[in-house]
Amino acid sequence: MEKSKKAAAEPQPAKAPVKVFVIEDVSASVFARQFQVRGDDRTFYSVSFSRSYRDSLGKRKYIKSFNLEDLGKVVAVAQQADEFIRQQPGVS
Repeated sequence: MEKSKKAAAEPQPAKAPVKVFVIEDVSASVFARQFQVRGDDRTFYSVSFSRSYRDSLGKRKYIKSFNLEDLGKVVAVAQQADEFIRQQPGVS
């Protein structure tokens, strides 16, 4: 029996967030992904958090770790993202 070969996955272009919430230097980016589940189209949401800063040359950089002072802002943008996602059609 011959083993079936999987076709090489074509690179997917990076998808932009559907919504971004920002408080000072902390942001929450909401992404939507469409899948078919048992024949029904479904949208699944995910959230990515980041903090921006400027390096010694003044260039803006983004990291995914947070200081104690950032945690309140992380909670606030997470709440905003939660409210946004729950308002989308088909989300319960």
